[in-house]
Amino acid sequence: MARPDDPPAPGRSDEIEAFWLAYQRECGVKVEGFSATALGPTRALADELALLVGNGVKRAHATLRREFEKDLEALPAPGEHVVVLDGAGHPRAIVRNTHVELRHFNQIDDEFAFNAGEGDLTLRWWLVAHRQQWSEQAEREGFEIGETSELVLEFFELVWPRPEQPADSAAQP
Repeated sequence: MARPDDPPAPGRSDEIEAFWLAYQRECGVKVEGFSATALGPTRALADELALLVGNGVKRAHATLRREFEKDLEALPAPGEHVVVLDGAGHPRAIVRNTHVELRHFNQIDDEFAFNAGEGDLTLRWWLVAHRQQWSEQAEREGFEIGETSELVLEFFELVWPRPEQPADSAAQP
């Protein structure tokens, strides 16, 4: 039985593909390629963040740059689409990156914290929560985290499901 603090489950490709195809069909877009990911390191946080994205509250996300480097992944770019998964690996939303930039941890500002949509939407809350999350990860994985650690900031817009459409019905033909 999965616990809330377990890592998010991997997505099931057939469910994700159906969600993606429904988006393209309903919105009349033809886009080559997309990525699919949970935005949090635990099932509970992935569920919470997917809900915030789906409600249009979360419009930005930060990732340690080292995550892309260790997985040999290219950095995200404007225009790219991401299928946001919940903690169980189910697709809940599709976002399109509008802006991507690199910043050091100590360069995060009020505007980014507000767009990240977490907690009470303040910079103070964001800094405390992410210092804790990344410090725990650094201890587990044996790397250093500090004020000049480089982050990849993705700003995005919700493109699917449409705000008036619940995510559970978006993949239906």
